[in-house]
Amino acid sequence: MASLCSRLNNRIALYTKVQVINELGEKDYQYQQIKTIYAEILPQSGNEKTGQGNTLFSEISHKIIIRANAVKQLSNDMYIVFDNKRYDVKYFQPNYKYHNYIELYCKLVVE
Repeated sequence: MASLCSRLNNRIALYTKVQVINELGEKDYQYQQIKTIYAEILPQSGNEKTGQGNTLFSEISHKIIIRANAVKQLSNDMYIVFDNKRYDVKYFQPNYKYHNYIELYCKLVVE
């Protein structure tokens, strides 16, 4: 089995909310890219739901593994862009087998 470091083969962009002052002089928030890092992206689960008017939509979850030292402050308001697809961070936890890695559980956002 290959080591976890060799499996971090996807280059992702990490975005977070940053406080800015808008044209009216008010505090506002915008998303800005803070870092580009390597990660492993694994699909976890998917399900199909029925919405209003008998429309169907799917919700796909992914596990994204990154190095713990790659990002200083993780939060749930971050999102990841990989291959022009957006992944919203739902929650994260340490990888208990490889202690210097973090597992991010994300939801694929289809626009």
